[in-house]
Amino acid sequence: MSIFLRYYLPVVLWGAGIFLLSGSEFGTKTTYRWLQAVVEHFFPDISVATIVKVNAMARKLAHVSEYFILGLLLWRALRREAAERWRRGWALGALAIGVLWASADETVQLFQPGRVASVMDVGLDTLGLLLAVLVIYGWSRRKGMTLVVPKTRQ
Repeated sequence: MSIFLRYYLPVVLWGAGIFLLSGSEFGTKTTYRWLQAVVEHFFPDISVATIVKVNAMARKLAHVSEYFILGLLLWRALRREAAERWRRGWALGALAIGVLWASADETVQLFQPGRVASVMDVGLDTLGLLLAVLVIYGWSRRKGMTLVVPKTRQ
């Protein structure tokens, strides 16, 4: 049970959060209203067109960020307590599960009022997953590929 709580529960909770944000109450119009209130406070002369562009960019960056974190959590869950820092299987598993999650997320949006499914969003989600795997790979190469020194025969 402790392995589930330590490694898999964070994945489940983060994934549930992603699905929650896919609901109709978190559509483009909602984020636009929030962003408009904040931006107009600091930049009262900003144009509506600029706010629309910033909103679109923020939403796309949110996709990459959400799935970057999901990629880190998936990789961590697949690795669990292994001594090695890197295995290709963990990376491929994190990518595969993450892409399936992204596809399911977009499919759910087909049935949400005011939301649309987008292949481009799945691409942005995949970019976030890939960035997470590349960061982990770079970190593992920098730190050395294993955490433990192999035992020598005597």
